[in-house]
Amino acid sequence: MNGLRLLLATAGLLATPAVHPLHTTHTDLRQRGGEVEITVRAFTDDLHRAVAARERLTDDSALVRYVRTALTLTDSAGRVAALALVGTRIDGDITLVMLRVTLPRGLAGVRVRQAMHMELFDDQVNVMRAEYGGRQTSLLFTPGDPARALP
Repeated sequence: MNGLRLLLATAGLLATPAVHPLHTTHTDLRQRGGEVEITVRAFTDDLHRAVAARERLTDDSALVRYVRTALTLTDSAGRVAALALVGTRIDGDITLVMLRVTLPRGLAGVRVRQAMHMELFDDQVNVMRAEYGGRQTSLLFTPGDPARALP
């Protein structure tokens, strides 16, 4: 059973209030040559709710469509990079969504936006950490924040 289908098996979480006091995600970007590995950590119930609010069917394709609307990487020419799903994994009440994207010029100067779940929660906070070119940088996104360029 794939990760999202397992999430669907716990769909009863959608009918109950969130048991966690925080509305947050954590996203890691790791550049490996011309590819970037992306790992998003999100509360499973929040992720369910966000996908279900947009899609009738909540399979892996629906998950990818949702993530692609909320998490964007745009190069200097204004092209939005196509995120490819690698897989999902549940770890307690957290779902890890692993993605990959090809960026031949790397992450430096790429505009990033992380707006997952901001359509659901006014107090949503998304933390992003990027590792590339021998350095690390962190960004914080709250509702209404625009995309930002990585240094």
